[in-house]
Amino acid sequence: MADKKNQVLFVEPGEGTSFVLKGIQIDQLLPREACEQFSAYVVHMAPGQVKKPSFHKKGEELYYVLSGAGKADLGGKEYELREGCFFRVPPETVHQFTTGDEPLAMLNFHSPPVFSDHDTYFVE
Repeated sequence: MADKKNQVLFVEPGEGTSFVLKGIQIDQLLPREACEQFSAYVVHMAPGQVKKPSFHKKGEELYYVLSGAGKADLGGKEYELREGCFFRVPPETVHQFTTGDEPLAMLNFHSPPVFSDHDTYFVE
């Protein structure tokens, strides 16, 4: 089997792995074994949902709002989220998301790669 980190990878809709993390639906776009420089996800939040505050010690995140609306608390400052918004979350920055009456979908990249069991810390 060839090394997936050095191959072109094309993922059709619905082919990635999906899981629920602390109540939030997440689609993992790249297989873990293909993630060398970054990881990629789509984060789906239902209306009235809260993503608990979390941070990454090493991972820097980039988000792009695909659809919907909500609020982001990024390092203690609140931002309105709507389709087309783009933002960066540096390492060690606590971040939390909430939705109102509509769902929210965000494209999310981490560098270096972040996984639910690697460099993800929830603030209790």
